[in-house]
Amino acid sequence: MGAAAAKDAQSAAAPSGVMPRAGRKPPRASGDVKETLAGVRGMGERGTTVRSQARALPVLGTYDVVVVGGGTGGAPAGIAAARQKARTLVLEYLGGLGGVGTLGLISSYYWGFRGGFTKEVPGEKNWDPLQRAEWWRRTLRDAGAEIWFGVLGCGAFVEGNRVAGVVVATPEGRGVVLAKTVIDATGNSDIAAAAGARTVHTDSSELAQQGTGLPRVRLGAQYTNTDFTIADETDMLDIWHLMVYAKNKYAGEFDIGQLVDTRERRRIVGDFTMSILDQMNARTYPDTISIAYSNFDTHGYTVDPYLLLEHPERKGFTVRIPYRCLLPQGLDGILVTGLGISVHRDAVPLTRMQPDVQNQGYAAGLAAATIARTGGGTRGLDVRALQKQLAAIGIVPESVLAEQDSYPISDDKVAEAVAARQVAVILARPEVSSPLLRQAYHKAASEADKLAYARILAVLGDATGLDTLIAALNEKAWDKGWNYTGQGQFGLSLSPVDSLIVGMGRTLDRRALDAILRKAALLDASSEFSHHRAVALALESLADPAAAGPLAALLSKPGIMGHAITTVDSARERSGANPNDNTTRSISIRELELARALFRCGDHNGLGRKILMQYTEDLRGHVARHARAVLEDVRFPAPKER
Repeated sequence: MGAAAAKDAQSAAAPSGVMPRAGRKPPRASGDVKETLAGVRGMGERGTTVRSQARALPVLGTYDVVVVGGGTGGAPAGIAAARQKARTLVLEYLGGLGGVGTLGLISSYYWGFRGGFTKEVPGEKNWDPLQRAEWWRRTLRDAGAEIWFGVLGCGAFVEGNRVAGVVVATPEGRGVVLAKTVIDATGNSDIAAAAGARTVHTDSSELAQQGTGLPRVRLGAQYTNTDFTIADETDMLDIWHLMVYAKNKYAGEFDIGQLVDTRERRRIVGDFTMSILDQMNARTYPDTISIAYSNFDTHGYTVDPYLLLEHPERKGFTVRIPYRCLLPQGLDGILVTGLGISVHRDAVPLTRMQPDVQNQGYAAGLAAATIARTGGGTRGLDVRALQKQLAAIGIVPESVLAEQDSYPISDDKVAEAVAARQVAVILARPEVSSPLLRQAYHKAASEADKLAYARILAVLGDATGLDTLIAALNEKAWDKGWNYTGQGQFGLSLSPVDSLIVGMGRTLDRRALDAILRKAALLDASSEFSHHRAVALALESLADPAAAGPLAALLSKPGIMGHAITTVDSARERSGANPNDNTTRSISIRELELARALFRCGDHNGLGRKILMQYTEDLRGHVARHARAVLEDVRFPAPKER
């Protein structure tokens, strides 16, 4: 039959004027269907399209609470809402619930607060993924929730600024599910983004993503944790190419996983955005709804200025999650939970542990059910009443009921912090600490103290101590730098010399240029990733045309250029050939960082632009988006040819 169909197709003319039936005219409605309709990246004008006339979408159901995503946060959210007698629907596009801990095969807790709802979930330390997935399904059904498998949340139904439902793609076609409250548990804030929420994703600022894995499937094996790439679930071209080359990477295995284990994803800009300084300073809030507990498991390098000066290492930190982190700015009727909440990317390592996301999801489900019942909107919720429920369950301690915002830190504490060089406090109030730091620098009793204050000032963009930094850099040889590993990335991702160089660049003072260029001239392809990154960051901050030639010379050294992956065959060859490879992303990002710096310093014979253009065609979504954003960044006009 297949052979006959192929023969018939070869003789048939290409179809033209194809158009789906319009169906009935859409009824008058106050709402709007909002979807991401950009299509698959890379198709552009080459892609063939079918025009579709306006038509109504059927309403497939009406619920109190609709949870999109049945993973680590979504399944608990559905359980909580259903237990409150809210009519609850959980949508999941895969064939099982539980997310990273089940279909993602990371079936063991690392860190995380194990009390609250998490204490109810079977598997105190580790578990069988299939049994755990079934527990989620059974517990949801026992609570009264409905579950739709094989259904993708692909948009939002919006009335004004209120999300009133979810657009879904089902095996029977697209439709709308109406809801009094929507919980976006996609992990990528997909529904909030479709509804028009501001989000944070890869842009023209430095490209940094926590490492990503895709598990192999071995019969009888329960736990598989990998980290060999960076992947973007919002980019279908990226996920397609990852799935394809993973078949080579795991050629001898029974199967490959269907859930990509990313540790950092697209996040909303919420009513409040938590920073790593908030975490390091143990900030309290009036609207805490869950507790997170972890060490700083970065799976990559960091970008926050605080981490140029010190690092939390392997110490455990207790972090409070405020309700406002779940509220997308400007939108009502929707809560976001999981990896999509409003936190800075360097704050994610302390908020993403499975036990904590489970408790956070449960809190979101309780909140959503209450909002649906009272009709007060997401910002009309009585948070203190919710906190009482959460304290009774053990998700938060009773002490949160009396807590207020512990910011701003008092002037007296800032002064004490300057004397003791407590960096997290100093950086939290730079308007108060900066003049005190300058005084401390000038009065420093030793060169070591002088250098310490000069480094802090430089991170704040103050060149007061630049001469001290230059002298220190000139005295030092390149030290041991930082390279990617597949797992276990702890501590500073910049060496002491790297941090000096980046700090000097942050002063924006051209006097730093010559010392940095002398160090850059010593680098080659064998040098650690962090050394190249430090030089690139410093030089692009200075944006001095005099750096263009040396950057072009560094890029032209053997092994530095030519690492864009623009075909799936090259992905198979480079990353798919070695099941333990974790170098592919490192050498690509090194080239991209240097090319970006070259471009922003005025370019040299068009080399920076040429490399960036190559990376716009890269199959890796984050890499391609970053390269495009750098080229389009209006802060850096197209450089003149040199």
